Amino acid sequence: MTALYALPDHEVVMALVPHVGSTRLSNDAAVERIRAVPGMVPLAIDPGTNGADATVLWADIGDHPFREWQYMFTVEALAKAGSIGEAFATSLDVLLDDRILADPIEPSGFMFHISRCGSTLTGKAIARSPRNLVINQGGPLQRGFWAAITRDFSQPAAPSEENLHMFRNLVLAMTRRRRPEQVHSFVKFISWNTLYIDFAMQAFPQVPALFLYRDPVEVVASVLRETSAVLWAKGRRQAGFLAGVDWQDTQAMDEIEYLARCFARYLEVAEQAEGRVAHVNYRDINPANFPAMLARGFHFDPGADELALMAEQFAFHSKDDSDSRKFTSDSAQKQSEISDADKALVASFCAPAMERLDTSPANLFARASRSVG
Repeated sequence: MTALYALPDHEVVMALVPHVGSTRLSNDAAVERIRAVPGMVPLAIDPGTNGADATVLWADIGDHPFREWQYMFTVEALAKAGSIGEAFATSLDVLLDDRILADPIEPSGFMFHISRCGSTLTGKAIARSPRNLVINQGGPLQRGFWAAITRDFSQPAAPSEENLHMFRNLVLAMTRRRRPEQVHSFVKFISWNTLYIDFAMQAFPQVPALFLYRDPVEVVASVLRETSAVLWAKGRRQAGFLAGVDWQDTQAMDEIEYLARCFARYLEVAEQAEGRVAHVNYRDINPANFPAMLARGFHFDPGADELALMAEQFAFHSKDDSDSRKFTSDSAQKQSEISDADKALVASFCAPAMERLDTSPANLFARASRSVG
């Protein structure tokens, strides 16, 4: 069974909230309801056929704080509890209407990542403070928005004034203040959105960003264990964009080669964003370094009490929202699950960029270069 977070966002939302598509509102009517209902946020975007007739799916989630390890698990938990209220659909161009912005919290930081590299841990740690609203892989940002503006990945995501305006308003519609104590917001994107770093930073030029990464061998092992949205895309048009090859070639491609090609692209795009995005290797994510990650990466310096609260997350497995599963490192086990031949294959695609990221001036905990002059 494909994991909830690996499927297209609109398919998940329509299954969890069946009434979300039964009412379609005009933009004016939607603005009225959004401003009248403090918990109304976008849950997903249905890109339609090749980006035509794209639809934004909205629902009232009340003042529920985003504490679950992914946005879709918040939706799932609320749906199962019968806690999702009014819901409706609108056209995509409602995102061009600034009236949908009701007390938005401008993001204090963006987080991009390679997947399975400490990004969930970082997001959940920040979210432990009730002052922080954290969007962990927000549904509309996972696939729907990008599929809509690229006509199902048949063309680039053009950073046009219109597209950037829609993106900005989409993010701010998700980060609306739904609880009085919320002061800061942070957005963690799905891993492959790293390929849209330039687009996101054009829409929010003042927002600092982190790129988190890990030995791709361990990331591959994790994805093969638990699947991902990237694997779901394999053999589809989106895969060509992710891997940088003809999408039809990915249909028969070995999964490890396909993943290695995708991860190499993320690493290279993040490297090219040096000067705007700070880099952190998974091995450097720990309680001792966490304050520096926030201060130097996000220019965010919470007080000692908040930092102590955030640090509690490091004791628990980040994908267990009940805090009943203690964290134990599994890097060695993941390394053992990949053959030497496949390790060499992954390294052939990813090792050069990994070395450059590890030694980059943009790395918050840079290593000395291993290169011999």
